[in-house]
Parts: sequence; C-alpha cells; structure tokens
Amino acid sequence: MDVDGILGNRDSKLGKSSIPRRRQWVKRRETWLVILGVILHAVYMLSIFDIYFKTPIVHGMDLVSPRFSPPAKRLVLLVADGLRADKFFEPDLEGNFRAPFLRNVIKNQGRWGVSHARPPTESRPGHVAIIAGFYEDPSAVTKGWKANPVEFDSVFNRSRHTISYGSPDIVPIFCGALPHSTWATYPHEFEDFATDASFLDEWSFDQFQSLLNRSNEDPKLKRLLEQDNLVVFLHLLGCDSNGHAHRPFSSIYLNNVKVVDHIAERVYSLLENYYKDNRTSYIFTADHGMSDKGSHGDGHPSNTDTPLVVWGAGVKHPRPVTAKDHSDHVLRFIDQHLHDAPTPKEWDLDGIERVDVNQADIAPLMSTLLGLPCPVNSVGNLPLGYEEEVEAVLANTKQILNQFLRKSQIKQSHSLFFKPFKPLASYFSMLNQIEELLSARDYKAAMQLSENLRSLALKGLHYFQTYDLLMLMATITLGYIGWMVFLVLHVLQAYTLLPGDIFRKEEAVHEKSNTGKAQLCGCLFMAVVSVLLFLEHSPPLYHAYFAMTIFLWTQILNEYKFIKALWRYLCGRTSDYVIKLLALGVVSVIILELLVHSFTERKLYTWCFLIVGAIASIYLYKSIPWRSGIPVFVCLTCWFLSLFTLMPAEIPDNNKLVNASGVMVIVIGLTGKWLDLKAGVNRFWFGICNHEKRKPRFPMLFQLQALFVGLSSVMVFLSTSHRTEKQELHTIHQLMNWFIAGFSMILPLFSENGLLSRLNSIFLGFAPPFLLLSIGYEAVFYGALGLVLIAWILFENSLLYVHKVNKSSASGKNLGEHAFLENDTRYLQLSDMRIPLTFMVLFNVAFFGTGNFASIASFEISSVYRFITVFSPFLMAALLIFKLFIPFLLVICAFSAITKLLEVPRIGCYFLVILCSDVMTIHFFFLTSKSDQGVEIPEK
Repeated sequence: MDVDGILGNRDSKLGKSSIPRRRQWVKRRETWLVILGVILHAVYMLSIFDIYFKTPIVHGMDLVSPRFSPPAKRLVLLVADGLRADKFFEPDLEGNFRAPFLRNVIKNQGRWGVSHARPPTESRPGHVAIIAGFYEDPSAVTKGWKANPVEFDSVFNRSRHTISYGSPDIVPIFCGALPHSTWATYPHEFEDFATDASFLDEWSFDQFQSLLNRSNEDPKLKRLLEQDNLVVFLHLLGCDSNGHAHRPFSSIYLNNVKVVDHIAERVYSLLENYYKDNRTSYIFTADHGMSDKGSHGDGHPSNTDTPLVVWGAGVKHPRPVTAKDHSDHVLRFIDQHLHDAPTPKEWDLDGIERVDVNQADIAPLMSTLLGLPCPVNSVGNLPLGYEEEVEAVLANTKQILNQFLRKSQIKQSHSLFFKPFKPLASYFSMLNQIEELLSARDYKAAMQLSENLRSLALKGLHYFQTYDLLMLMATITLGYIGWMVFLVLHVLQAYTLLPGDIFRKEEAVHEKSNTGKAQLCGCLFMAVVSVLLFLEHSPPLYHAYFAMTIFLWTQILNEYKFIKALWRYLCGRTSDYVIKLLALGVVSVIILELLVHSFTERKLYTWCFLIVGAIASIYLYKSIPWRSGIPVFVCLTCWFLSLFTLMPAEIPDNNKLVNASGVMVIVIGLTGKWLDLKAGVNRFWFGICNHEKRKPRFPMLFQLQALFVGLSSVMVFLSTSHRTEKQELHTIHQLMNWFIAGFSMILPLFSENGLLSRLNSIFLGFAPPFLLLSIGYEAVFYGALGLVLIAWILFENSLLYVHKVNKSSASGKNLGEHAFLENDTRYLQLSDMRIPLTFMVLFNVAFFGTGNFASIASFEISSVYRFITVFSPFLMAALLIFKLFIPFLLVICAFSAITKLLEVPRIGCYFLVILCSDVMTIHFFFLTSKSDQGVEIPEK
C-alpha cells in the first residue's frame, strides 16, 4: 500500500534505473544548498549594519570656533563606570545619603540631572557618547574593542592637553594615539572580580595627586598644568567591577558610591588649592548603570539612567523648581524616557531644578565650558540648564549643520537620482536671520531660531543616515523570500512523494534544458544593477545583496515548469487536502509568530508547555495503555519545564539549588541507565533501548560520568565558599574546575551506540560544565530540559509504534513498503512538519528558560567566577556563550535521534528548520527598525 507524502502518492512510473541518478542529484543539490545558505545568511546578516547601524562618522567638515570667551581654563571629567542613578541619589537604610559632597554641590554650587544613555549600555559606547558626542554604531565592536576602529573627533582631541588615569580598556581608546596627552592605566590583573574593586578608583586618584605633587619640582610639568584648555579625565571602574561581582544592592557596591564621592571631593579640594583662580569646571557622571543582577547592556532604566552633576566655572547655580519649569510635551530622551520625569521623593531633591540630558549632550557642554569647537561628529545638543549662551548654542547648531551639509554633499555626488532634505533647503537664510537677530540684540528669538535649525539639522542627519533604507530592506526581504521559496521547492523535489510526471528525473532534465532564457535575463538584470550601483559609488556589499537576490529568483524561474505542474496538481486535489495543507501553513506561522513574541514575553512558553503537556498526554492516553506511564511522564515533564519561564530573568544566587541539581542529574542518569538495560522488552521503549548483548567497550563509563557530576557539585560549594570568604579564587579549585569541565565532555565519545544510552551519556557529559557555570535555578532547568527531551522522544516512539500497528492491521504490510528514499530513510509527510516546529520551540526555550535575549550581558557574568575572576572580556564571553550552547546541544542531539528513530531524512528536516527560522528572521528584520534608535523592550 502506498503512503501519502506531502503532495500525494509515489508514482509507480518512477523506474528503478532513475534512482541512482536521482540520489546523485539530491546529494549535489544538498551540498550546493548548504554552501549557498551559509553564504546567504552571512551576507544578509551584514546588511543589518548597512541598514540600521551605518557609521554616523563623516570627514571633511570645518570646525566651528566659538565667538565667546571661555568661562573655564580647565575641566575635570569624573566617570564612575557602572554607577546607576538611583543608588547614587537615594539614601541608605539609615537615611544617610551615600554622596554627601556631591549632594552639597547640587544644593549650593551647581546643576544636576539624569544622563540618559543609549543601548547598548556598555563602557565603550558610553564613553564615546560622553567624550565624542555621538552614538557609535554597533559594527565598530566587530572592528576592535580596545582601539579606535574608526577615527573620530573628541573633546580630548580639541584640548591643549589631556591628563587621564584609569582602566586599560577605556583610557587608551581616547589617549593611546593622542600626542598631547599624559595617561596611565593599571594592569589588567588588577581587575579581579573576587576582590573589592574600589581600590581601582583610589589608584586613579593617587596617580593624579602624584602628578600634581611632582609639578612642584618640575617646571616643565608646572607650565603644562597652567595652560588653558586642559582636560583631566579620571575613569573610576570600581562600581562596575563591584556591581558585576557583588550586585548593585550589595554593601561593597554601595560603599563604592561613597568612595567615588570622596574622590570627587578630594579632586575638587586638590585643584582649588592648586590653582586658586576659580577657573575649573567639574563634571561627574557615569557611562551606564547596572541591573539588579549585576549586568548591563540593554535598555532597562537601571542601565540607561546615570547621575550627572556639573559645577564650577561657567556653570549656573541651583535654582528652585517652579510650576512653569514643567511642560506637557511628549519629547523623549534617547532611551525613550519622557522629559520632565518626576523626581523620586526618596532622593529629596524634588525642590531643586533637575536638568536631564542625553548622554551625547555632555560633549558639547564640555566644549562650551572650555571655549573649544565641538567635536565635528557630535550630535549632542548643548543643555541650556547648565550653560546658557546664545553664541554657544549657535556654534553647536552650525557644527551639526556642517555634518548635515557634508552628508548631503557626499550623497548628492554619488546619487543618480538625488532627493534632498527639503526642510533645510533655505538653511542659509535661517543663518542670516539668526545673525540679524544677534545684531539687534534679540537674543531670545535668536536662541529659539538656533534651536529650531539645530533640530532640523538632526532630522536631516537621520534622513541621510537612512537614505538607502527602503531600497535595502526591499532587496533583503525579496532575497529571504526567494531563499525560502527555493528551499521549499528543493524539499518537495528531493524528500517527498510526488506524481511521476512532476518529479521524474528525465522530465527534470528536459525542463532544465529550456532555462537559458531565465539565466540570460538574470545576468542582464544583474549587469544593469551593478552598473547603476557602480555609478553611485555604492559599497561592495550592496552588489552582494542584489546579486544574491537576483540569483535566487533566477533559480526559481528555472523551476517554472515544475511550479506550473505543481500548481495544476494541487488544483486537481480534493478540497479536504487543500484545507489540510492551508491549515498546516497557518498553524506553523502562528507558532513561529508566538516564538517571535516570546522574545519579549517569556510567559508564552509557560502556557505553551501547560497546553501541549495536557494535549499530548490525552492523545497518548487514547492511543497506548496508561500502564506504560508515558502519558503521565510527558504531561508532568512539560508542566515542570513550564515553571522556569515564570521565574525572574535575574537569577538569584542559590548554591544549594545547584548542588541539589547535581543529585537530580545523577538520578535522571541512573533512571536512564536502568531503562536502557531493563525496559527494552517494553514495546513502547523498544525502539530507543540498546539491544546489543555484547559486553560494553567501557563498562565503567556511566560510573565515571556520575562521579564527575558529583565532583562538580562539590566544587561548586568549595569554590564559591572560598571565594566569598577569602575574596579570591583558589588556584587548585580553578584547575580542578577546568579539568572536570573539560574531561567530562570527552567521555560521551566512548558511549554505546544505542539511542537512549548515547543520549544519556551526552546528558551526563555536559552536566559538570553547566553546573560549574550555574549560580541558581538554571541548574535545575538543565535537568528539566533533559526530561522534556526524553518525553519528546518517547512521544514520537509511541506514535511510531501505533502507526506501525495500524498499518499492519490494515494492509498486512510493513509501514512504508514503497516509501523509502535510501538507507532506510522514508519520504517526508505532512505530519512530519511537527518535528521542525517542536525543535524550534525547544531550541528557543533552551535559551529563554534561563535568561533574556536583550544581550549577552543579560546573563550572569558571575557564572564564570569558578573558572576566572580577573577581567578578560573575550574569555568570559566565550564561557557565557558556551553555557548557553549546552542546552542547545541537548536539543540538537534529541532532534537528530528522532530523525533516526522515525527514519526521516535528517538534512530535509534541517532544511525545514532553516525555513522556519527564516520566517522569524524576516519578522525580526522589520522589528529592528523600532530599535535602531536604541529603543529596547525590557524583559517582562
């Protein structure tokens, strides 16, 4: 009896002589598609940088020299890395404020507010925004983190001399290639997360104090310090390191707030006593905040809200809040927080005017205080609440306008069909009007017109920044759609049963003999597009985007006759079949859309597993005897896993839970080993158990793996206890952890070939490194995920058994007697679509079960402290990524086991997985447009 495939029964006309040639054709096509898929996704992934994250830097603008006397001769910039606003402004449990000196400044000497950072809230982009005045595009990270991948202007460049002390990861970025600078950094080894890092802040201050002391004996240094346009930059890393290591609500972090306040006080006293001329300006701020779990990177307010205190020469004094200071406008800061946000009562500052700024606004403020030209790439607006001078605002406006004019000029010189930014067509007359108002001493009107022109210039910058957005988005979208259509055609041709007049090899060859016209049209079209792109001086990747899209659609046109025959075939099928096909498509899209929404709402997985667990168990209950225990097992494991996406993304430390998880893993492993040995006689377990009677190659393998799991639990306790008590990671503990994690992952290579025994060995082999990288409930998640994967395999095995019984009773023949491709691999059926869909759900829950996808920083950096505590960003990131990869590996192994169990083509199922993921990719591709200005939705 024939078996239904995706589109019908196997045609009896397909002769045996065509099978070898068809197999060769399928193998060649698979290899070609894999290579094409890798290239396509790599090229299209790069398109994100061209569409949303193109570098804002342009060169060739003239400097705008200010036309006013500078109020300050020197400026001190204090950046407390990782200091969040609320911890700085709020009192402690005893009602005492942690920053008494800076609070006194706020109330009596200067101005204050909240500086709003833009995601990604990391150290480098934060400092670039503060010092250079623009938001560096994320692609800069791929070009080098510790050095400038792109040359950009900064306040330090424009200064006469810059003095800087602090972290080796920040200071060299701005001073490493700056000839007029004096700087020093501490060794990387000082950045040890096992210690109290406030001594790093003291180191920076001590270096600066030592410099001033040396100047009393060094006339050359004395003359240097007495120059105007001097910038002093102290990078204070303590809060960031202590926040990562101990969380921002720990006593160590909160005490570090007092440390940076005391440093600010000592710097102020030191300089005022040294110069005694009241010509020094001071700015205290932070590059980013810190989440409750000790991480940063996303757009949560705890990461984007940082303190800002400005005082000294040229800065206005505090002013009480009045009713007219608040407006009802809906303008938002760069992190999407509204203007005129209410000041929390516990800060006890609601009676003093608060002036919030975007982080990039600090750069033009520093330039104005020193009387320097603004950095040429700055997009910051001079905050009027700190320094109000119409000439300064006009200089800021001209600097931004120059950027706009330069971008407009570059785009016009390259474009064949240039579309200008019409609102600024009469910018020259606006500048003349401002000058006339200044001559007439109508400063208020001149200020207003300058601000309007500056706003238009910023909009114009954004216009040219996204000039090619629509064209590129259309090209990439058509490319993805073409790839998915081509993938579907391949799956239908290679892995399904189709009528012989559609699929037969001889006809496929005949059809392709008339594809020359499609190839010729595609080549001609690509040639025309390439010439146009060349004339517009488009980047090389633009050619790649268009070439990939045109190539894919040319290949689809080559299959025109097959598509036409396929359409006729579908039209000839019954309405029930068409409805079934459409229903499968609709359900698949709904599931994939739910997966997309789960990126901002993890609780969707809870409902998913609660419902699926109930439905699957009821279905199995009606199909197999309840005494097998499989229906109950499937239901309970799904419900158990559903709990984890209800838990907070901020994983609390709980070493006892990690230790208990080690016991849980061993119990699961023991159960799996027992079932593998004893349950083979059960017809519902028969397909996954080991039936070989010979002696195992490594009879003690299971005991050795269980021992390593137990040792990892012991090392979790020992390493954490010693680090907490001694504030250091013991070298012996560190070596033991590396050995256990590394050696245990090799052991699964020596496991038996049985499906359950191999999966059990992989589960036990990767448990030790996962436990050593765990700090709380995610260790239990590892065991819960393993149980659900076994439940998935048991569910599929039960369906396979029931299907075989039904087919045997109906026809007396074996299942799929004529429905096999090769090597006992059968054709795909409509119902097999559940396999890649289930894989997609489990693959995503493997990620979201223990965190939030906002960024790699959303996962606990403290997870790596049992392997390394000295700051090493690449090694720490590698360990975090490896921790995330382990649950993925379990899901992939279960997926491969199921394709082997059901005898379906594994590569065909992987192609369907890629198809599903690309449907999600297109959705995310358009969602990115909502976050290209730094907007991110916090995890719920």
